[in-house]
Amino acid sequence: PGSATVLTLGAHMCKWPIGDPSSDEFTFCGRRASEGVYCVDHARVAYQPAQSGKKKTGPNELARSLRRYI
Repeated sequence: PGSATVLTLGAHMCKWPIGDPSSDEFTFCGRRASEGVYCVDHARVAYQPAQSGKKKTGPNELARSLRRYI
């Protein structure tokens, strides 16, 4: 499992959560994160390229989807 706790997590450490946050065993990856907040391996998982063929949302679609909150 991870090697960093919320108290030991530094600025250049991977902040990928490992385990159940309500558990005493909860940790973070803790490996070196040279760019961003995740190590190279976790960045590959977190940042997936956009898939072509996804429905594009135009202004009308956005307005319609927001109506439920108004």
